[in-house]
Amino acid sequence: MFDPIGAYSMGGSSGATNLKPVKADPLRPNSGITLLREVFDGYLPDGGLLKWYEQHLADDFQAVFEGGKVKLDKQAYLAVTADLLKSFPDFTYTRSGPIAYADSPNIVVWTAVVKGTHSGAPYSPLPGVPPVSAKSPPVACRNDPEKITLNFASGSGLQTISRITVEQKLSGGGGYSGPVGFYLQAGGDASKVPQ
Repeated sequence: MFDPIGAYSMGGSSGATNLKPVKADPLRPNSGITLLREVFDGYLPDGGLLKWYEQHLADDFQAVFEGGKVKLDKQAYLAVTADLLKSFPDFTYTRSGPIAYADSPNIVVWTAVVKGTHSGAPYSPLPGVPPVSAKSPPVACRNDPEKITLNFASGSGLQTISRITVEQKLSGGGGYSGPVGFYLQAGGDASKVPQ
């Protein structure tokens, strides 16, 4: 079956979990959901998360959190990711349920659960917030499920991401979302985090 947008290859939209990792192929680059599975399906790409982001985030990329209160451009998003990886070297995106197109060939949605162990550098989620040092034994962190809406840039062949919107799921959980969620679980001081 011809699959121009990657919706059917490798079970990406079937909802199957615990699938084998999707690897990048320089001779036949992945696109669409298959491309996203290189990073957002419990595994990280061979070249690392930052390199993957540098390749696949548009120059005018935007990450949106907290209902639009927090917006990061590409450079800020890369910096936040680099800080997370220094403090949580095993930082990984996993998913719950299917990755699926949302009534558009350029929009994909799924529920993500972000995990990592604070075994590296002291961590602060925001400038001015005092960092929390890693403990012994290291603290395993797991944010609450979050709804991810991802937009591919028009005309990019579903290989360039223009926007990621992260929304905290409201049912259940401990209120842990985004970098602040990791900070609090690692023992950070909630009173030092600006509202």
